[in-house]
Amino acid sequence: MDTKPGVVVVTKFCRPGSDAYQSYVDYIDRENAKIKNGTKSWNLYQDYMGNPEKSTGLFTRHQDALTKQDKRGLKKLFETAQENGSLMWQTVISFDNNWLAENGLYSPEDHSLDEKRIKEITRNAVEKMLKKEGLENAIWSAAIHYNTDNIHIHVATAEPIPQRRKKEFPVYKSGKSREPLLDQAGRPVTHLEYVGRFQYKSIAACKSTVVNEILRTREVNYQINHMIRENIVAGKKDLHRDPQLRDLFLELYKNMPDCDRKLWNYNNPIMADKRELIDRLSSQFMRRYREDELNSLKQVIARQSEAYQRAYGRTDRKYMDNKINDLYTRMGNVILKEVREYDRMNRSAPPEEKGSGRRTASRGSLLFVMRQMNNSMKNTYEDYLNERIHEALLQGRSIDEIDLPGRE
Repeated sequence: MDTKPGVVVVTKFCRPGSDAYQSYVDYIDRENAKIKNGTKSWNLYQDYMGNPEKSTGLFTRHQDALTKQDKRGLKKLFETAQENGSLMWQTVISFDNNWLAENGLYSPEDHSLDEKRIKEITRNAVEKMLKKEGLENAIWSAAIHYNTDNIHIHVATAEPIPQRRKKEFPVYKSGKSREPLLDQAGRPVTHLEYVGRFQYKSIAACKSTVVNEILRTREVNYQINHMIRENIVAGKKDLHRDPQLRDLFLELYKNMPDCDRKLWNYNNPIMADKRELIDRLSSQFMRRYREDELNSLKQVIARQSEAYQRAYGRTDRKYMDNKINDLYTRMGNVILKEVREYDRMNRSAPPEEKGSGRRTASRGSLLFVMRQMNNSMKNTYEDYLNERIHEALLQGRSIDEIDLPGRE
């Protein structure tokens, strides 16, 4: 069953000559900042939420409330942007009221909202989105609206001095047809225009900022990182003395192909028949942590995962975790790096230390490279755990869908 997302963010844009643009400019200093009923040109805001009949009034990057003089100044800036050909971007941040209530920002009993915190969260989210779009010099204003079952925020953004990049866009024939207009030579007619559409990653950054600030995830994520680093990965500090790892390492070394050592790379075809042995060494390493510590980590992740699922909503898509091969590649190259180092040390040792050649080496050399390999594998494994856990949480997956190698 799908879960209704706690927050949704959508963005569109309108051109300076459109009715939608002019409607917003007229709206700015209107008493109570309300849109007249039947104003079809309100574009995204009307299409998405209907006429915003109940609003708290405008707020901006630096102000929670605007005086009449402030509104006149803001209107002048938007008029300047319109005159200079700037696009206007319209963003709606919509909330599930129940989700806001679950996180202490809304009271269904008296319909009260923590507007101060919502405004601050909006500022941080919008600023992050605009920074990713290169619109740091743009102006924006916003208002909280209560006129539907979902509290939502309208944000309007424009550039008084346009600095947005331009791009050649095709011209289409009149009407609803998406057939491109051609010139006499049969070439598509284009025109230079400011790029309107925001990138998906910019909108996603806006949404994730809203979610993370409402869920106060920083402390929980720090706890997860600490458990990975101090309780799970740090417990591998003596693995360089592990006899099974040592024997597997030596077995791998003895069976390495006699070729240019630069070819000793996990994904090189010449290593194809050695990958099974390399993976065994990686697996042996990953299994050596305490089950109780992993269970503690899983409990923390489970709680955070549920919070993310509630915020982002569930989809029917099954997130098949296919990045385990990436981990084995990383771990394999860490192992092979130390195999190369061990080979170098062995080949450069005095004849009396070489024994019968590459197949034997001094105990000190072996201990050194095993220690180096252990430290590198710890770092690689820690990085992987952090990446996979946070990626899964941000996708709203459950704990059972997070691939933690060795947890069986």
